[in-house]
Amino acid sequence: MKGLIILISLLLPVVLYGEDYPSQGVVKKVIDGDTIKLKTGELVRYIGIDAPETEYSRKKMPEAFGKEATEANRRLVEGKTVRLEYDKQVKHDNRLLAYVYIGETFVNGELVRKGFALYSPFGPNKSKNTLLFQYENEARKNRLGIWALPLKNPSKEYIASKRKKEDEIKKFHRIECPHARRIADRNKVVFRSIDEALDEGYRPCRTCNPLERDYR
Repeated sequence: MKGLIILISLLLPVVLYGEDYPSQGVVKKVIDGDTIKLKTGELVRYIGIDAPETEYSRKKMPEAFGKEATEANRRLVEGKTVRLEYDKQVKHDNRLLAYVYIGETFVNGELVRKGFALYSPFGPNKSKNTLLFQYENEARKNRLGIWALPLKNPSKEYIASKRKKEDEIKKFHRIECPHARRIADRNKVVFRSIDEALDEGYRPCRTCNPLERDYR
């Protein structure tokens, strides 16, 4: 029985990712800093990272450093054969979710390590979270890429909640953020800087976007 269980566990990835989900593909087009299109037509969203938006991104709200992030991704993968690795959730919103490799180069990690994208945990896909968090800290401490740009709307304080459900991502907010206003005083954590919040493992709120950057 034990041998059968081991055999099933070894075959499971082949069943999940074999015919339905490609293990590799040629990159036809780079959409932006964290999304590519394969020649077979599949859109692939990089797991665990978030690059600045461009006019070609799905949100269509260009952000500072979006073009640079897209170009960095293009230099890494465009026209090349990439290897795709998956985590627990393989697809979201009609896009494949993958860790992307060129040879031994971990593309998701390389973009974060050089400051072209932020570490951004997503759902149950957690196998590379520690590594990506480490890469972001490295880029942040060295003020690389995005981290070299000034904040668009810096604040004297940032608010977070002490309370967190299991597996919930800890978020920090600007003071004026509606999510911050809903945090009870007894549960509030106050950070004097973004670095302080990030060092404690908190991630930026997507509503108030405290990490929004500016070109100057």
